[in-house]
Amino acid sequence: MESQPAIHIEHLVKTFGGLRKRKRIQAVRDISFEVPAGTVYGFLGPNGAGKTTTIRMLLDLIHPTRGDAYIFGQHVHRNHGVLRRVGAIVEGAMFYNFLSARRNLEVLARTGDHYDAARIDSLLEQVGLTPRAGQRVKGYSTGMKQRLGLAAALLSDPDLLILDEPTNGLDPSGMHEIRSFIRDLADRQGKTVFLSSHLLGEIEQICDRVAIINRGQIVREGVVADLLAGKVQLHVEADPIAQAAALLNERWPVVSVNGGLDITAAREDMPHIVRRLVEGGVDVYQAVSQRQTLEDYFLAVTGDGPAHD
Repeated sequence: MESQPAIHIEHLVKTFGGLRKRKRIQAVRDISFEVPAGTVYGFLGPNGAGKTTTIRMLLDLIHPTRGDAYIFGQHVHRNHGVLRRVGAIVEGAMFYNFLSARRNLEVLARTGDHYDAARIDSLLEQVGLTPRAGQRVKGYSTGMKQRLGLAAALLSDPDLLILDEPTNGLDPSGMHEIRSFIRDLADRQGKTVFLSSHLLGEIEQICDRVAIINRGQIVREGVVADLLAGKVQLHVEADPIAQAAALLNERWPVVSVNGGLDITAAREDMPHIVRRLVEGGVDVYQAVSQRQTLEDYFLAVTGDGPAHD
């Protein structure tokens, strides 16, 4: 594994719009983070948070207003050749619809001067497309195109993969296969995977570290296990519910859900929560805890409260 980070972003800013201040949109606001080599790194954020803009600057597809982006220690704009070490899917995989999956990969490989028929066959098998490799892409589902996009991103055997919503359009079985495949790329092949996804359960299962971006700013960054350590989601059924919420929300984040309350707290706070309610004259009928998920954590730090089906 390389000692230097696979990605280093330093005070990156991107502003769109004209000279008039009122019409400017600051899509990315002074963000900095590092992606250790050989890891799977999740980049999370609501729609419009700045994820794709950041990825496009990282790939030198657009230039930052300020700041710098480095890949394996090389400035991506000043040392464009470092992008040869990168494979990417950004904003969906695009192919020639009139060609088969195999022919599309052959064209891409020859264009990039890394044609290897055996590798193409191997990649088609790894992403589960061998039985349909001779079919025109025109007849492919979104999920099949995503699989083909992953194979295309790996054609040059890159050290870094940048994937935007890699499991979009896949059924649960396909998502599991691709998750395992991505994890294997890091664990067995030593590759670095930087992926953006709105499927937070997926991120929690396969990522070593995550950065959460909201309104163009990094609001949390760290090892997934550390971010979730010690936090629980406590669901309380009590009466009167309004009084219970008033007693608790000065100290703990409280959200009303299905006639009860959801409280995010440290595990050691649970007895204090129940005691506070009882001493405050509230009848507690049920208090059930579960470990906080990454989805709960994400929604809490982006200001939307816990998520529920």
